[in-house]
Amino acid sequence: EETIKLLHQTIKKVTEDLSDLRFNTSVSQLMIFVNHLTKLEKLDKSVLHQFLLILNPFAPHLSEELNEMLGFETLVNIPWPKYDESKIIEEIITIAVQFNGKTRGNISFEIESNQKFIEEVIKNDERLNKYLMDKTIIKVIYIQGRIINFVIN
Repeated sequence: EETIKLLHQTIKKVTEDLSDLRFNTSVSQLMIFVNHLTKLEKLDKSVLHQFLLILNPFAPHLSEELNEMLGFETLVNIPWPKYDESKIIEEIITIAVQFNGKTRGNISFEIESNQKFIEEVIKNDERLNKYLMDKTIIKVIYIQGRIINFVIN
C-alpha cells in the first residue's frame, strides 16, 4: 500500500518536473523511491515496470536492460504511466506544535480534523500540556496542515 502510494507520488512528481525541466528534483524523487524499494523484502514486478518507465528518460540503457530481464516489451513502445490521484492523498498529517513560537513537538491527526479538536488533543497530551500548565492562552494561531502556535502568558 505504501509502495503504491509512493509510486503514484513519484509518477506525478516526475511527470510535472519533466514538463517544467526540473530534472534535479525528478532525480531526487526517483532516489526517494529507490531507497524505499531497497527496504522491501519482496518487489512487485508491475511496480518495478512502472518505475523503469519513469526512469527511462534519465537512464535509457539501464532501464531497457532491466526491463528486458523482467520479460516486458521495450519501454519505448509503452505509453507514459498515469498516476492515480486517489492513491496519493494523505489521510494523516503531522503538524508542529509551538508555544510562543518555539516548536515543542509534533502531533499527527486525520486530515479532516478541525482546529478545536486539535487544541483539545494537545491540551490532553501529557508531552505537550505541561507547556500550558499555569499559563493563560492569549491566542492560538493555526496554519491548516502545518503548525499550531499557542501564544501564552
